[in-house]
Order: sequence, then structure tokens, then C-alpha cells
Amino acid sequence: MHDERVDIFILILIALNSILYGVATFPSIKQNAQLMSTFDKVDFVILIVFTIESAMNLFYEGKRFVRDGWLVFDLLIVTISWIATEVKSLQVFRIFRAFRFLTKVQMLRNVVVALFSVIPAIAAITVLLLLLLYIFSVMYTQLFKNFFEEGYTTANYFGRMDLTVFSLFQIMCMDEWSGIAYEIGEQEYWAWILFIIFIVMSAFVVVNLIIAVICDALQILRKAERAMLFGLSEEEAGEWEIKVDTIDQAPSEESKIEQRINDMHRMLDDVVASQERMNRTIQYLSIVVNSQQTKNPSSGNETST
Repeated sequence: MHDERVDIFILILIALNSILYGVATFPSIKQNAQLMSTFDKVDFVILIVFTIESAMNLFYEGKRFVRDGWLVFDLLIVTISWIATEVKSLQVFRIFRAFRFLTKVQMLRNVVVALFSVIPAIAAITVLLLLLLYIFSVMYTQLFKNFFEEGYTTANYFGRMDLTVFSLFQIMCMDEWSGIAYEIGEQEYWAWILFIIFIVMSAFVVVNLIIAVICDALQILRKAERAMLFGLSEEEAGEWEIKVDTIDQAPSEESKIEQRINDMHRMLDDVVASQERMNRTIQYLSIVVNSQQTKNPSSGNETST
């Protein structure tokens, strides 16, 4: 079932449902029992509409329903919503219906697919980050574990391994790390070197790696869009993209024709200039010849006399 009007109607309901959940968190709304009852009734009606939509998709798609991850995801969200209506402690999960935007908006779906395609790279970066945290946690715990007991720091930043991991995570996020560094540096002046090394390796290098992975994901998304548009495989789409980039870098046929026309104009201007010079030369020669002819008759008359 892929009727555009139905999809727009469902999108409007998703947006309305999400807005209602946000508005219901305001104290003035939450303390109004009558208004909250109205919100619950509207929420229940919207849930019924979502359930009917999932049932129609299941009936229309048949066996293909379980092969479509987005339809299964919609059904899972609807199921969780029905469970949340019966279990009070799970009502907070009703806001998960906003995730249905991912299943209805093609652009969001493409982004999610691209991000999932680079999960191995993200996992590798995560392992690298955990390795850095572990190495520096052991180092900082061994070096500064007694600083709080000796009164050098205002908080127990590095007294235990778990405290050290949390403190280094705070430093990696650039959250008031300078205060920790100054307190440690007042006792050990060389400690700033360790802080700078950790920040450069974790915050800068790892963040740049994540940005590179995101760029890779966007590149995959671009190939997937071209493959869907022209009915190509991802490898063929990549080769086609390389060819397109090469063509874009090479001069186009129109620019070549324009260059030829400009060259012809310049050649024509040179020909016109040459003709003008030739005309002036011919005129000069004509004048010289006429003057010579004028002199020759007069000299002939003198000889006969």
C-alpha cells in the first residue's frame, strides 16, 4: 500500500502525536486532568489508525511483509504502543512512535541505511577509543590515585579505575577539563603533557575519524541513490560516478565549439586586417604607376621636339 495521500495523512498523524507528547510534559497541562484525558483519547484514536495501517500493509504485502524491515519496524512500534497502554511504567515509550518518521520519509531512510552500512568502521573506532580510555585510565590511576586523599584535588578524579574512566570521558568531551588539569598540574608540573596527549588522541583524532566515516556513509548514500535512479548495482554506480566526474573535469563539447568559434573570429579579423593592408599597398602602387605614366608622355614630347 503506497498511496501518497495515505502516506501524507499518516505523516500528519505522527507529527501531531509527537507534538502532543511534548505538550503533555508542561506542568500546566499535566495538572489539568480534563485536558490530559482528551490527550489520551486522541492518542488512542491515533494508535487505532496506526494499527489499521499496519494491518492493511500486512494484508497487502503478504509474505513480503516480513522481508521489509521498515514495515516490521512499524509493526514493532505499534505493538510497543499497545503494551504501553496497559503497563503504566512503559507509557514513556509511546514517544517511540516519532521514529516512524524514519519509515515514511525516504531521505531519512537513506541516511539510516548509509549509517548502518558503515557500522564496521564505527565499531573499529569505538574499539580504538575504548583502548585509549583503558590505557590512559591505568596510567592516570597509578600516577594520581592518592591526590584526593592528600588534599590536592577537590574531587576524587583518579582514585579508582571507574572514577578515572569517568574523569577521562569528561576530559575527552572538553567538559571543564582545564580545572582538573590545573589541580593536578599544581602538584606535578609535567602532568599537562599527559592531558594534552590524551585530548589530542581522543578528542581530535577520534572525532576526525568519525567525521571521515560519516563522509564515507554519505558517499555510499550517493552511490545508492544513483543505483536506484538508473537501475545499476553499487559497483556500476561507483564506476559511473567516476566517469561523470572525469567528464565534468574534461572540457565539454559546447566549450570546444565555443573555442573554435572564437578562433575563427580571430582568424577572420586577421584576414580582414591583411586585406586592408593589401588594399593600401595596391592603392600606393596605383598612385606610383599613374605618376610614372604621367611623367613618361611629357618626356617623350620633349625628345620629338
